[in-house]
Amino acid sequence: MSLQGGFPTGTPSPTVPAVRALLDRAAGFPGLEEKYRGAAAGGTDLAALDPLTADELRRAVWSGVRGGLAQDRGTVLYLGGGTTAQPSATLVPSCLFAGDILRSWAPLGPGDVLLNLSRGTRLWPVHDLCNALAALSGSSAIPYGAPDGEDLGGVLDFAAQCGATALAADTPTLRALLAHGRRTGRPLPWLRTLLWVGTGLDGATADLTAEVLPHTAVWGLYGSVETWAVACNGPHCARDVFHPLPHQYAEVLDGEILVSTLHELAVTPLVRYRTGDTGEFVACPCGSPTPALRVRGRLADVLAFRGARFGRGELAGLATAVDEVAEAEAAVLDAGLPTERLRIAVRTAPGAPADRYLLDWVRECVLAGHLTLRQAVAGDPDAVEVVLR
Repeated sequence: MSLQGGFPTGTPSPTVPAVRALLDRAAGFPGLEEKYRGAAAGGTDLAALDPLTADELRRAVWSGVRGGLAQDRGTVLYLGGGTTAQPSATLVPSCLFAGDILRSWAPLGPGDVLLNLSRGTRLWPVHDLCNALAALSGSSAIPYGAPDGEDLGGVLDFAAQCGATALAADTPTLRALLAHGRRTGRPLPWLRTLLWVGTGLDGATADLTAEVLPHTAVWGLYGSVETWAVACNGPHCARDVFHPLPHQYAEVLDGEILVSTLHELAVTPLVRYRTGDTGEFVACPCGSPTPALRVRGRLADVLAFRGARFGRGELAGLATAVDEVAEAEAAVLDAGLPTERLRIAVRTAPGAPADRYLLDWVRECVLAGHLTLRQAVAGDPDAVEVVLR
């Protein structure tokens, strides 16, 4: 598949009205006026615009929210990460784009019963979106939420008794369920359809899914709280290959995936937004003629941990905010495995005590200062560790 301008040749260009509406929307956000006012008045060539960074978007959306942007718009505000001082937030219409997603991605239908084990809004709103998709598909839903790790067997018994046919789960919950199934040798004959939504299904979890659920159809939505759902795949697609939704315009620039949201109901101004994910356009094994995007991984400053996305820099910044810490570096160990954990290695300031008390205090400050990290490790506090460099 040949490329031109960061997207496959033959890909339809965004319409002029859609681009103008997007640029007008972006120019109305605090801090983005200068970046987009001139473009909104003149050009409609997205490729001529500088990409939008995560920090720019974060500041613009949060400033707009504090200035009353969410009032009288019928929107839903979701917090997806960042620090308490500078949250990562998005505004989406109350429909959650669910109807538009279903026109390209329809894993459920009448007669299905969806057991929704996805976590709620603070790690991006997978739970709400899956419930909406089930309702519009004519399916029933059991909005259970993420189960306690010690209750996995009980949850599966409950699902079977309720006639569940489908499961929606975030990556940590899915991994725990699969590990439980492999350990107990318990089949799940009722599970016909598996839905996952997020930044990507890591290789270890994908292999475990194929081993434990060999006859289950796996459907994925790639996205994040900032971008919402960007692209989708189905049972006949490669695990890491996705087809962009019609209202999401995807590009690849210097190996990084950029996203522009062209939907008329969109509120958050995604204009060539830098996702932090790396990728390339490929031909999908499913045979679909639509462009396919392989998500290869993350940029150096982006960490994928327990199904959520974190910035190395923001985690290090929270650690170095402690006076006794001079430097800090964050890394994920054993990614995709049951022993997956986040390690923050710190170097203390001259004369500061390098003891267990300080390391525990740094850990508490990082957890308290981040909006979603504590929830990501709920029930497994040892998944975040602070060590000396």
